[in-house]
Amino acid sequence: MKNKAYVLLSLAGILWGFQPVVVKFIVAEMNPPTLVSFRYLLLSATLFLLMKITHKKDFIPPKSCWLPLIIMGITGVSLNNGSQFTGLQYSTVANATLIAAMTPAVTSLLAFVFLRERLALLQWIGIIISISGTLYLISNGNLDIILHISFNLGDILFFVAQLSWAIYCLISIRVMKKMSVLSVTAWAGVFGAIFIAIYGHFTCGLFIPDLSMKAMASFAYIVWLGGVGAMIFWNIGVKNVGASTASIFLNIMPIVGIVTASITLNEIITMEECLGAVVILLGVYITTHTKQILEKLNWKK
Repeated sequence: MKNKAYVLLSLAGILWGFQPVVVKFIVAEMNPPTLVSFRYLLLSATLFLLMKITHKKDFIPPKSCWLPLIIMGITGVSLNNGSQFTGLQYSTVANATLIAAMTPAVTSLLAFVFLRERLALLQWIGIIISISGTLYLISNGNLDIILHISFNLGDILFFVAQLSWAIYCLISIRVMKKMSVLSVTAWAGVFGAIFIAIYGHFTCGLFIPDLSMKAMASFAYIVWLGGVGAMIFWNIGVKNVGASTASIFLNIMPIVGIVTASITLNEIITMEECLGAVVILLGVYITTHTKQILEKLNWKK
């Protein structure tokens, strides 16, 4: 069962790695709140249809799950998608996927704070290294920018997106003990779509413009491949191997994102991005492989 989960998590990482590229095409023609709200309305409608076809019995969530599902909608849908899609208007696909790579470290940190999971000293070192790599990346290697807190808005939004996603993952573990993957994903999508639609109505307005064929194809991708497919794959994986182990597979995203952005958008990969990527991935590896590292070094926790 774990091998199947690993395959599904890998597929989710690949689909999400390519997603920022296609989102870049859409946000040039549609504002992020409209994009996210309609994306998740279609995504959830598709999942509810699948539940009807497969005769799932947990269509209506139990009372104890309503609040967690609402929080999942706000964090994993409204904040995560809204921040990431808006960030792509100000920064690059490469930075989006590189900052996403530190999610395992952020997940471990939040698990320590909210779930009281113990972290070894080496895990703390890995978290610090990952955060340092992210600061280096979003400051473009300029210490003066860090000291004066003048980061690129897009990169800051990417960090908010990953923090929100880590919270979503931690909450989803408990909720999926009571509900199916399809039901959890669908209801979180509904709540998230509602909240970001309200936000969009009072800020930039909700409207669907006449999209080009490229934007329409990209929208279809983020709804049914990067949306329905990837989220089902991801939640099945999390349910079987846990959030911390599953988050390791997000390391696939930077590779896919950087390569595809370079090919399709002609984004230039800078030395700062390469160095930031190495530091982030090093920190992630240390955080998620602490036990194996300690065993090799014959250290005790």
